Amino acid sequence: MKSLIVVLSGLCFILSTSFTTKVDEGIFFEHGRYSEAKKLAKETDKTIFIDSYTQWCGPCKKMAAQVFTDSEVGAYFNQNFINVKMDMEKTEGILIARRYSVNFYPTLLFVKPNGELIRKEVGYQNKKQLLQLAKDVMN
Repeated sequence: MKSLIVVLSGLCFILSTSFTTKVDEGIFFEHGRYSEAKKLAKETDKTIFIDSYTQWCGPCKKMAAQVFTDSEVGAYFNQNFINVKMDMEKTEGILIARRYSVNFYPTLLFVKPNGELIRKEVGYQNKKQLLQLAKDVMN
């Protein structure tokens, strides 16, 4: 019985650490309203990064799976931005799409905490392009 408990405890530890590692990789996206992201950006003095996507957008899905999950991309974006992922065809996304004239997907928006647009980039970005874009925005 004790050996079973030890084995199960070890298995739980391995599973929890492997899931924790996954969570720590890539960009952490806030799940809330845009107004909450603006408030957090003001409190932390960070720029807001908005991934503007739609459910049907192939390049959006590719970026989500291959670029946003990269540990180097995640480290840079998590340190420097408040990251928000918004479906531009649903609820608040519709308003944000109108406000920033988002008509093509993916569109990447970099916004000051007061809502002023810093930069808007349309189209798929690979890891190198996205990191360069983010560094340009920070400068």
